Amino acid sequence: MAAPEVEHPAGGNQSARATELFRTWARDSALGLSSLSPAMAMSATSVSPQLARAAQATENVWRQIGHEFGLLTSTEAAEHMGYGRNRTWASAQRKAGRLLGVRRGGAYRYPGFQLDADVVPVISELVAVARRQGWSDESVVLWLCSPSGWMPEGDRPVDALRTDPRSVLEAAGSAMAPRW
Repeated sequence: MAAPEVEHPAGGNQSARATELFRTWARDSALGLSSLSPAMAMSATSVSPQLARAAQATENVWRQIGHEFGLLTSTEAAEHMGYGRNRTWASAQRKAGRLLGVRRGGAYRYPGFQLDADVVPVISELVAVARRQGWSDESVVLWLCSPSGWMPEGDRPVDALRTDPRSVLEAAGSAMAPRW
């Protein structure tokens, strides 16, 4: 016996919406599994469920960062900054410690939160702190985009890059310092 059709208060058919959500979930799950299974099968060692969940959780954060801020190619970053299709500008800025670049899909990507009319000024200071402490650019970006106990009210450091850069630098110094 089929579930009764129920009108949702906001309008529309709740049963049809639930069916569509399930279909989307099933399709996305099948796609994910079809990508993961061959990679896991090629591994010489087994991967624990905990490690697999941690890897997926990290990938989900990267996708959220990409959706929220953009993860720009070197050409896109240069165009955004007004340098045309210059493929070397972003790479030179990253190597000089003036821009954060993360490896994604075999190439560097540049989080859009650090780019305005110019590179957000605090970024070079943040990169310097991170490099002194041995943090990768990937670790810095993940830290910036996560709630931090070092920030007022546990906010994300990325949200204060422009409004309170000193608090971000202080938090970074504390969060990145070695603990004994």
